[in-house]
Amino acid sequence: MLPSMARRIYRFLLVCFCASHALAADTLYQGGYYLNSTTTLVSKNGHFTLGFVRIGSAESNASYLGIWNENETSHPFWLANRDKPIADNSGVLALDGSGNMKLTYSGGDLVDFYSNPFSTNNLTAVLEDSGNFVLKDTNSGGQQDYLWRSFDDPTDTFLPGMKLGINHTSGQTWSLTSWTSDLVPAPGAFTLEWERDTHELVIKRRTQTYWTSGPLTSNTGFLDTGFLDFSFINVSNADEDYIMFTVSANQYTPQDQRIFSMWQMTYDGNIIDNFTRREFGGTICKGNNADAGCEKWSGPACRSRMNSFELRSGSFVNTVPTKNDYNSSLSISDCMDICWNDCSCVGVPTRGNNGNNTGCTFFNGNFTPDPTGSAIQYHIIVQPEPTGHVPPGKRKWLLIILSPVGFVSMMGLARLLWYLRRRRLREKYLKELLTLDSTNDTPELENDGNKGHNLKAWELWKAGTPFELVDPILRESCSKDQVLRCIHVGLLCVEDNAMDRPNMSDVITMLTSEAQLRLPKQPAFSNARSVVEEASFSKAAECGSINNVTMSTMDAR
Repeated sequence: MLPSMARRIYRFLLVCFCASHALAADTLYQGGYYLNSTTTLVSKNGHFTLGFVRIGSAESNASYLGIWNENETSHPFWLANRDKPIADNSGVLALDGSGNMKLTYSGGDLVDFYSNPFSTNNLTAVLEDSGNFVLKDTNSGGQQDYLWRSFDDPTDTFLPGMKLGINHTSGQTWSLTSWTSDLVPAPGAFTLEWERDTHELVIKRRTQTYWTSGPLTSNTGFLDTGFLDFSFINVSNADEDYIMFTVSANQYTPQDQRIFSMWQMTYDGNIIDNFTRREFGGTICKGNNADAGCEKWSGPACRSRMNSFELRSGSFVNTVPTKNDYNSSLSISDCMDICWNDCSCVGVPTRGNNGNNTGCTFFNGNFTPDPTGSAIQYHIIVQPEPTGHVPPGKRKWLLIILSPVGFVSMMGLARLLWYLRRRRLREKYLKELLTLDSTNDTPELENDGNKGHNLKAWELWKAGTPFELVDPILRESCSKDQVLRCIHVGLLCVEDNAMDRPNMSDVITMLTSEAQLRLPKQPAFSNARSVVEEASFSKAAECGSINNVTMSTMDAR
């Protein structure tokens, strides 16, 4: 009797301690401390927080139970009640004395996470350092059984250690589903799934295939992030088929860089790595293209294979016919799909017509482009210009773009002259050594080196901050996406291997389109390489397989 009473007293004191240290706790204890709108759980490493957060427009009172990384409360990577917002501050997460974990509010029970069929008092709910919120049972032998995991019910974000695939035993699937809009976390139009038969990632829009990564190959392809290395684990057996990933540092990783990555399925169909800011899939798919992994859309006879949506600045006059649909479940991609299938529709705005960026407005008349690019932007169905014709709105950017390309070319010429001079000095130096004569050219040979030829753009690209190349005075007055594309193309033009460099025709196509570009390789005059090197070294990647687990990487088709 006494030991039992002692345990109860200990548990009571432990609960009181946890309640007085809510901001530092990472654990909910059975029958004790609960979570409400004023308290949170924080993982031991301090990176992840579980709590109630408001999401939506400034007027919204919608409250959600979520997990977020660092201080990113505007878009938690996991939500318990994404389609059941709480309209006030009455939300409570509790693990009751019977071992049931549930989310309740003033109107009753909202989400039942786990209902305990047995009598036990050893349950705890812990926010782990991986960002996974787990419910576990610690038995008398100290062994822990996991009863529920947040990683088994993902929202729109893929983290290291999380699975995409299917559990054949339970029938459970693991996939990501986008938000409806940037302000509405309810399930939206896009999903990211693992296709077990073809071993590739697939983005679907309303169940229809939209983009595919292509089967796993021996190179990193579209997932090459420069300063982080990805390892992909593909498990396929009688119980489950899934893929998961881990990240690690490489030679380009800054010393103060946190070794972490998470992929978010955005409401418009992109996958974006929230740490490296690299994107793939989604918006590169125009409806009529089958490159870069995109799937062509079907449509009415009025849409030819040359038609596609383009983002254009301009306006519609007040007399242009419009139609509105205020359905809050419609995302911007739904609006574009409806417009695509309506032969009278010309375009849609980039934002919904509701305050939370949902709903649609359709324009059915002439669109007037703005060559300066300063007007409101719309998604417009266009017919591509004839080959060789540059639209007026892009001519200005073409001139701006060609300037750095010309500069890079001049640097290349200077580098060639420097190389020839250096080789001449080297030959002269070696000749004098062979004749046992002294030389005073050695300092000149050594000091000439790479002085003045460092390519800062490459270093900034590797660090994931190429926009820092732009003068701070000009950053607010230019398009960041277009400038980054210029830098990207410029780096492709100075790659070490001349066979890999694009010709001018390719350059113009890259600069005047929005097609996805391949990642640049090390330039010819980076500090990472000297032109007088006689050999290069590479580190072989190690791979292995244990219990039907294979390590793979993937490449877009």
